[in-house]
Amino acid sequence: MLFEPKWYHWPFIMLLLPFSFIYYVTVYIMFPKVYEDLKIPVISVGNIIIGGSGKTPFTKAIINHYKSKKIAVVMRGYKRKSKGLIVVKDFEKILTDVDVSGDEAMEIAMFTNAAVIVSENRKDGIIKAKKMGADFVILDDGFDKPFKKLNIVIDKKIKNPFLLPAGGYRYPRSFLKYADIVLNDIKRETKVPKGDILISGISNPKRLLKFWKKEYKFFPDHYEYRWEDLKKYKDKTIITTAKDYVKLKKFPLKLQIIDLEVKLDESLIKKIDQFLIKF
Repeated sequence: MLFEPKWYHWPFIMLLLPFSFIYYVTVYIMFPKVYEDLKIPVISVGNIIIGGSGKTPFTKAIINHYKSKKIAVVMRGYKRKSKGLIVVKDFEKILTDVDVSGDEAMEIAMFTNAAVIVSENRKDGIIKAKKMGADFVILDDGFDKPFKKLNIVIDKKIKNPFLLPAGGYRYPRSFLKYADIVLNDIKRETKVPKGDILISGISNPKRLLKFWKKEYKFFPDHYEYRWEDLKKYKDKTIITTAKDYVKLKKFPLKLQIIDLEVKLDESLIKKIDQFLIKF
């Protein structure tokens, strides 16, 4: 990626800055000024950078806190091999496979009790969730979507401060003023089981090395694993993330999942409660 430290060469960045200015003008014009009321509570979980910021673990934490509610998660289904609106999971069972859903959608479907809908058109997804009887919707990556919602933005700062393509920001930091809640620090508890090798294809997988000191093999984000990549590890116990597990489980491997739990702050829960009470 152009935004990684090895690409911090000022001549290269300066060359791209005019395009970042054009990008800024475009997102400024296109960012919604009017918000449609879809008559169902919508909680957006978004960020302003390219790459991982912990949206999926945070979404799972909200679902687990409100487990007595019928929650539907609406997301694009990044890297899925399908098009259109698809119900990945209703409130009872999973209806498709990871190729159709995408890895993040399947992770939420497998490890929570929420319904999961993937759709390029988020409005269609929200309306479908409403028809399915959801009490409220969690909208993945919905910061710039023109619907009335509780706009939660995870603010993960990166070293390169510029907008695309010169930097890794999708939106300028000044756009945080459009958020209802800005999270600067997410409390996580990570438990790593015993095993032989760590295998992962998430954004910035080196962050896992804080918890793992043995052999590891990393792949690109959202990697589509092949048996050729993995067969030499078939006799080893593989440690991996939940996001990787949904793609690795089809292979004859011994898998153990890293337990990553996000702790929700009481003040955040109170704000979500106040939002939901309005409906």
